[in-house]
Amino acid sequence: MKIKTKKGIQKFFSLGMHPYIIKKYNSLFDELLKEYQMTQVEIDVLAFLANNPEYNHAQDIVNVRGISKGHVSLAIEKLVKRGLVTRNPDPVNRRWNILCVEKKADELVKKIQNIQHAFDEQAYQNISQEDIVKYHEILQQVYHNLGGGQHE
Repeated sequence: MKIKTKKGIQKFFSLGMHPYIIKKYNSLFDELLKEYQMTQVEIDVLAFLANNPEYNHAQDIVNVRGISKGHVSLAIEKLVKRGLVTRNPDPVNRRWNILCVEKKADELVKKIQNIQHAFDEQAYQNISQEDIVKYHEILQQVYHNLGGGQHE
């Protein structure tokens, strides 16, 4: 995309930035993955459930976080076997399970959240609070323009 700026017409590769940002974010978990012998998807699912208790179904993770159904299922199975997450039948829809992060996961969740906080600090350094808010508002609008959020 080309955009006219104060410096003239500039080419922006916004989609090209996304993989770099995700790769940078994921790399921050390398030591934790080795320490706990987990996959990045397991960390992502556990973090999502801990950070977003209002989303407590596997399908929520698929829809909101954008992780494939197969990867989510496998990650949940491993997290349940380790005792970090429990599955309980949903009283409204018995075909679904409510996912709950267990106390046993507290230490790991805290480590994950510390890494996420460090990432945010680095990513948003030297950017004003107003610009951060505006950035997220614009990103949310792009998301909705492209049909995001229809299944939430």
